[in-house]
Amino acid sequence: METADVVVVGAGSAGAAAARRLADRDGLRVLLLEYGGPDTNPDIHDPGGVFRLWGGPEDHDYTTVAQRHLGGRRLRWPRGRVLGGSSSLNGMIFVRGAPADFDGWGPGWSHAECLPYFLRMEDFDRGASAYHGVGGPLRVMADYEPHPVCAALVAAAVESGLPYNPDCNGARQDGAGFCQLTIKDGRRHSAADAYLRPRQARPRL
Repeated sequence: METADVVVVGAGSAGAAAARRLADRDGLRVLLLEYGGPDTNPDIHDPGGVFRLWGGPEDHDYTTVAQRHLGGRRLRWPRGRVLGGSSSLNGMIFVRGAPADFDGWGPGWSHAECLPYFLRMEDFDRGASAYHGVGGPLRVMADYEPHPVCAALVAAAVESGLPYNPDCNGARQDGAGFCQLTIKDGRRHSAADAYLRPRQARPRL
């Protein structure tokens, strides 16, 4: 591409989505720049390989500042430097955030105003509802058999008095329940998979 109408810097979750949306507009040529390399490491795509990615070449390998309540320890803070950004090395847990947080940001950013865009990006395996969308680029999985340890932890939390929450991205976020995951056909479904690969053959991106 010799010329571009738009340059997007960073092919992480936001950059991949922005580049795809811009390139889908007729006539716009989009150049997407990524500091990291391609997402060719098999551990990126294998959900079981997530912990092998942290501290590796695809990770900026950040740490937190020393934590006083953890005896001065610093905690690892993995952040991606690879196609797909942190969506290529995170724990594949899909959580939007609490509506009250959005409501506090200001005009145009309330949860009610953002929700239609959340629904549009999602392809939820349990179908469409007031809080979930289907047909979007990002696969979100909730129908899976939880690990026995996870099931025991949720059961213990409920037994201790926490309410059971079947959908952490639904009407409320409090309580104990199982995570929704960005996994498709047994493989991680990163921002690169959701937004960029379907448009790879298009010369405008």
